[in-house]
Amino acid sequence: MSKDLALAMAEFLRILANEVENNKRLAKRISVPFEELLKAEKEAAGERKKKSRTKKEKASVPEGFDPFKVYSDKGSVGLYEELSKFDAPVLKAIIAHFALDPSRSYARLRKPEKLMGIIVEKVKNMSERGEAFRL
Repeated sequence: MSKDLALAMAEFLRILANEVENNKRLAKRISVPFEELLKAEKEAAGERKKKSRTKKEKASVPEGFDPFKVYSDKGSVGLYEELSKFDAPVLKAIIAHFALDPSRSYARLRKPEKLMGIIVEKVKNMSERGEAFRL
């Protein structure tokens, strides 16, 4: 491309930019193709986000489940029975939600039986804390 052509194109673009700044109708008419392009990009980005979320959903604590209440009502056997309904990711979520193991030593465990043991042990210890001082 020749230097004269490059200078002419640059001057044209400066004039166009100045006109777009001052003339709102022209700016609106010129922006239509760009808005469609941006809308298509947003939709594509939204689809990519949806795909990544469905890939691996995070387990959460079941609604209304409280291991301390179950332990006080049914004891450790009842707590084991309630916990046996859940799989390992949900049990890990329960441990994390109720701060039963701040060291996160449970994170490497995969067997629900071991996770249930940790929950029952920690809930029992926390529930019975201070029993020696009660009359």
